[in-house]
Amino acid sequence: MGRVRSSASARRGALRGSTLPEAVVASTIFLTLFVQTLGVLPRLAVRDDDALLVAEAEYRTERAAERYGSGLWPDGEYAERYAWGGIAVRAEPCAAYPDVQVVTVRTHIDHSRRRIVLRRTVERMP
Repeated sequence: MGRVRSSASARRGALRGSTLPEAVVASTIFLTLFVQTLGVLPRLAVRDDDALLVAEAEYRTERAAERYGSGLWPDGEYAERYAWGGIAVRAEPCAAYPDVQVVTVRTHIDHSRRRIVLRRTVERMP
């Protein structure tokens, strides 16, 4: 006599793996998504800046703020140029107090979106 299969074993035997074209299409879709994701990730990583270059720019900005923020410089605009970019300094009188000066130091790094801005309020030296 022949064996009668139960419905669970019949279903188990009927399950098969995917066909070759299905596997190729699925792997192509996954590969495309993976490559596109890898293309987007570097753009999300924000910076192209060299860490040493940024550190030097921050150092030069601080030194310029100390130098022009001494209260000895007359009102006006000053500029310093370096190989990595430049520093623009603006010294202007404070509107409310004639013996106080507002010094703004703006640093830009060439070929970068990075900007550094320092603003100091200092007392004028006689």
